[in-house]
Amino acid sequence: MSEGPEDDQPTQLRGFVVETWDLGPPQGEGAGKAPASQPVELPPPTLAGYRIEDELGQGAMGRVYQAHDAKRGRPCALKVGSSLQPEDVERFEIEVELQRQLHHPGVPRVLASGRLGDGRPYFTQTLVRGAKTLDKAAGGTDWVQRLEWIARAADALAVAHGRCVVHGDIKPENLLIDRRGRLFVIDWGVSRLATCAAPTPAELSPDLIEIQERQSEFVQGTLAYMPSEQLRGQLTQASDVYALGVVLYELLSGIHPLKHTLDDADGAIQAILGGRLRPLPRERLPEGLPPEVPELIERCLRLDPGKRPTSVELARVLRRLVRNERRTRRLSRQ
Repeated sequence: MSEGPEDDQPTQLRGFVVETWDLGPPQGEGAGKAPASQPVELPPPTLAGYRIEDELGQGAMGRVYQAHDAKRGRPCALKVGSSLQPEDVERFEIEVELQRQLHHPGVPRVLASGRLGDGRPYFTQTLVRGAKTLDKAAGGTDWVQRLEWIARAADALAVAHGRCVVHGDIKPENLLIDRRGRLFVIDWGVSRLATCAAPTPAELSPDLIEIQERQSEFVQGTLAYMPSEQLRGQLTQASDVYALGVVLYELLSGIHPLKHTLDDADGAIQAILGGRLRPLPRERLPEGLPPEVPELIERCLRLDPGKRPTSVELARVLRRLVRNERRTRRLSRQ
């Protein structure tokens, strides 16, 4: 069984974050790119009632710190926007409002939000203690544990999808495993409120809906985990399922379905748009893996979003397979 991705994986492509592609009509020289925010080196945050203890990570939308919440008497994660540009602040506010409305054990709970004295937006959320990214945590685990993690991720996404929220950037770095072995879906920074027929969709204020519609002209996410429709600016719930299928492909085979394009972004884009992913190498899959799993992965990666399973179905099938295997192992020990 593979212990993790091979050394010759498309590491640059894996980190290729697409967030400046303008899908609107050309309007002269320089058209085709979103207005780029100039990165500014801002000081560590100072926030009354919180003591910064460590910096946990940095992304396109901001920095995340471990902080001590004096009011609650416990540690929390503090995310602070890294830009004062209005469009970046607005995008941050959409993230906060959508994540706040998602209630699932696998989604960190938003505790508080506001602005720092210098105008940067922030929010606090429950801390994922002892966190490791999924790819790092998977080393030495068997396929049952890996399926269980993906099932929990699919279940968390099903809750989001049930409220018309699409994550838009599912990848191993945004799937954290805490010290108790529980998976959390983090970084909802490019999430969107999609159109769907859910009875209780999430809500955004009218001004944030207008901002989201304006920002939907730009492609956002990570290329290595994007389906074709996302590259075309049509992010849907099925896009998250595709990305989770790529993660599961990697987790079980140790290689990426775009391995044949390596670090060639243009080649990867053409492969994605044409549905030319590397076939799942079944000879690399773990011994004893149920045949339903590779079939499920292939369905997740279908070019037509309508032919992919829903997040609900994905979670249900994986949980059933995990239960069956654990039952079989218990009986064999008796």
